[in-house]
Amino acid sequence: MSIHGKLPRRGTPDAANLLSNFVFPECKLSLESRASWKEVFFDSMITEYDARRLYWYLESRHADVFAVLVDVLNPWLRDEIDHAHGFAIIYASFSNISFDEVLLSAELRKPDFSIIDSIATDPLKLLVALAYDEIVTTHVYHRSIKTYDEFACSKLSSWIRKAKRDEVMHFFAFVEKAKQLYPHRLHEVSGMLDQIYRVDFEKESYTGTFVLDHNAPDFPISKEEIKSTILPAIIKKFVC
Repeated sequence: MSIHGKLPRRGTPDAANLLSNFVFPECKLSLESRASWKEVFFDSMITEYDARRLYWYLESRHADVFAVLVDVLNPWLRDEIDHAHGFAIIYASFSNISFDEVLLSAELRKPDFSIIDSIATDPLKLLVALAYDEIVTTHVYHRSIKTYDEFACSKLSSWIRKAKRDEVMHFFAFVEKAKQLYPHRLHEVSGMLDQIYRVDFEKESYTGTFVLDHNAPDFPISKEEIKSTILPAIIKKFVC
């Protein structure tokens, strides 16, 4: 499929439809809890927003890799843009900041992709990195469902479930693409994951790369759990 080719039909509703006329529900939160949720919604927005930065980086700096993967990157980007839009709606309403100002704050940040240059040169390694990121995010969203439900807002509850379903679909799309293109290299996945995991937790802060944004004190899944539980599950999906 070319970059302008027809995308597969979306499996979940658009944020604009699901969050139409959204107003964050009235809720009694402590100042600490309100600040924490504000950070959660903002971080969710910017990491999803940065998918487009990664896409443009690959297209401009690694055109050969981009060409190999564009048919799986296009539907992924469409959904991530939708996620960013949805979280921007939620964040703007929760924080009483205008939607335009929220988008501007996301756009003005400067990304640094040097940390993933070595990953982006190999299509298989990039697919593994993307799959890793999507399944970790799936776990984060899954664990968020209970707390989102506590707001007693059907739109918020539907939203977090939609985001989780999309991330699962992305994970399997990247895995299947790797199996399709590189069946003879799947034995390399374990070593690649070790490198990706190491890079993820070596860097001191998130640099706008979309992937590898898990090394933060308040990240809801520990480094040890990712290593002991999530990495083996990823390997199993690639080799089964």
